[in-house]
Amino acid sequence: MVGVKFSRIAEQKSAELADSLIDKLINSPRTLAYREIDPELLREEYEGFFCSLTEWLLYRAQADIEQSCTQLGQRRASQGIPIEQCVNAMLFCRDHLVENLRREAARKGDELFGELEFVVAVGQFFDDAIFFCMRGHRQYKLASEAVA
Repeated sequence: MVGVKFSRIAEQKSAELADSLIDKLINSPRTLAYREIDPELLREEYEGFFCSLTEWLLYRAQADIEQSCTQLGQRRASQGIPIEQCVNAMLFCRDHLVENLRREAARKGDELFGELEFVVAVGQFFDDAIFFCMRGHRQYKLASEAVA
C-alpha cells in the first residue's frame, strides 16, 4: 500500500519535518502569531504528529480526530493565535508533508505519487479560498463591532 509507505517515510523523518515546518510557520506573514509560541513546544507537537502519521490516517476514529483537533483549537486560542492563522498552519503542515513526500517519491522514482498532482492543486486552491474567506469574515466582524 503506497499510503503506508509514504506515512512511514514521514515517521522516519519526523524531526526533520517538524523543524522545517516550524521554520515556515515563524517566517510566514500568514502565521505571524506562531512566533509567540515556544518553538520547543511546537517541535514536540509536530514531531509527535509526524511520528504517528500512520496511526492518525489509518486507525484513529473520527471521534479521536474531533477531540484532538478541538483541543488543538482551544490551545491555540488560549495562546492568542487567530483562527485564520491556526487554519493556515494546518494547511502549511499538510502542504509541507505532501511536498516532502513528492521529493521522496521523485528521488525513489515512484511514479504513482505524481498522479495526485491535479487533486493536490485543486485542494490547495480551495484551502487558500477558505483562508481568505475566513479572514474577510473576521475583518467584517471586527469593523462591524467597531462601528457599533
